[in-house]
Amino acid sequence: MTTIRAAFYARVSSEQQAAAHTIESQISALSERARSDGTPVPPERQFVDDGYSGATLIRPALDRLRDLATVGAIDRIYVHSPDRLARNYAYQVLLLDEWRRRGVELMFLNRPLGQSPEDDLLLQVQGIVAEYERAKIMERSRRGKKHAAQSGSLNVMSNAPFGYRYVSVREGGGQARFEPVAEQARIVQQIFSWIGRDRCSLAEVCRRLQKNGDLTATGKRSWSRQTVWHVLQNPAYQGRAAYGKTHMMPRGKKARPRAARGRPPEPRRSNAPAGADPKEWVFVPVPALVDAALFRAAQQQLQENRSRARLGRRRPGYLLQGLTCCARCGYAYYGKTTHQRGAGGQMKDFRYYRCSGSDGYRFGGERICGNAQVQGEFLETAVWREVSDLLTNPDRLEREYHGGNRTGAASDNVEALKTQRLKLQHALERLIDSFTEGLIEKDQFTSRMARTKSRIADLDAKIKDDTGDADQLERMRIATRRLRELAAAVGPHLENTDWHRRRDMIRMLVRRIEIESEVIKIVFCITPDTRGAGSESIAVTLSRVGGTKNPHLPGNA
Repeated sequence: MTTIRAAFYARVSSEQQAAAHTIESQISALSERARSDGTPVPPERQFVDDGYSGATLIRPALDRLRDLATVGAIDRIYVHSPDRLARNYAYQVLLLDEWRRRGVELMFLNRPLGQSPEDDLLLQVQGIVAEYERAKIMERSRRGKKHAAQSGSLNVMSNAPFGYRYVSVREGGGQARFEPVAEQARIVQQIFSWIGRDRCSLAEVCRRLQKNGDLTATGKRSWSRQTVWHVLQNPAYQGRAAYGKTHMMPRGKKARPRAARGRPPEPRRSNAPAGADPKEWVFVPVPALVDAALFRAAQQQLQENRSRARLGRRRPGYLLQGLTCCARCGYAYYGKTTHQRGAGGQMKDFRYYRCSGSDGYRFGGERICGNAQVQGEFLETAVWREVSDLLTNPDRLEREYHGGNRTGAASDNVEALKTQRLKLQHALERLIDSFTEGLIEKDQFTSRMARTKSRIADLDAKIKDDTGDADQLERMRIATRRLRELAAAVGPHLENTDWHRRRDMIRMLVRRIEIESEVIKIVFCITPDTRGAGSESIAVTLSRVGGTKNPHLPGNA
């Protein structure tokens, strides 16, 4: 009598089911059925995919089962139901046809697998219904969660970001919420302050956190740049938790080079999270840890850090890297070094800054800008001289601002403009009343209405400009006080500072350096520390660098 070599296959989809050991009931039922049929299944032929989706055929246990069936090592396979084999009907048909051609008998516990057309039809209907049920559940869950988020409910969130504690629906009396954790909230506020106010890099923030002994969400003392970056990108810290930041997409065909440590060689799911368009995010109000202005300042500084691509501290590079730009074409100036003969026939390095638009190879062989290159030593010395002068004479900021004729009207002039606007508004109302009562014709009403509205619009523009100038002047005074604080902290020995210190100070005070053929203009950026709401940057054009012509190396291409 021939012995039947039996095997069984069991599967659950989610990792939560795997952690709860819900697959044990399948294994028990399959083992009992095999024993009752007189074909017990040994452990080496028990194939279990714990926590793998049925929407993909890339499953470790299923692959091993198919390999054994292909070489003829299995005669019968027990499966609880067709949807445990696959959730996709096409995959079910593929597996059934593959095993039938190999002479393998397939046994489902929920119903016998017959050979009649009616049995095949029923199996097909079950597969289609299982696939439809899966899609329907996912769609209902997605729409229900999105509607709850739009209603302002945090019940759709499963956890809270660093700095908060997630209070579940059960703990919160039917409504989930985020509660700030004092120590973690302090770390988050420090991170935003170091980036938005002190204009630090991500690496510098990591060094400061490790120096202070602050712990990550997992209790580690080692901070990575990616962790800090994710904190800075999360809108929940400004009081708006985002739902729907990612959505599930099919995995790409590109194979992974190797599995992560402690992870299976093949991913459990056929889909992977992908970033969604920020326009599709749904925001839910939560307690804010930082104000909106500081959050915006941190995002601007991250963008600035990315464009500058700061050099490491191990090797000095170009002092003004990422700050220089061309006043003609708007492209960046970049640092370049050539090794050639100088005075006395000696080979030496020549450092200079060159406009990207003057490189023909970048634009199909023809350059788009003829602006000259600048000697690196000249430009760096001139910029450092201006920065040192600003730190030693903080009051120069207000003098330059007043010298640019930007102080605008006085407050009494603004009040006079507002009085004129109020009179015109009353005249406009009287004009409408006259037209309503029939005292003037439509043509007269239309022309006079247009003139009055035009005068009101002109006054609104003047009031806005004058008010903005008054606000700018006040912010300028705050920035001047900030400069005095910086000057006191730096001390009088500016000329003795090293290269790294100079670079940090220049990047703290300079927003950009615009290079023209005759003049070089520095635009300073002073960040006033208001010790309250997040500060805004103030960009002020202070001076031309000595009015000196732009010297450049001979043979400028």
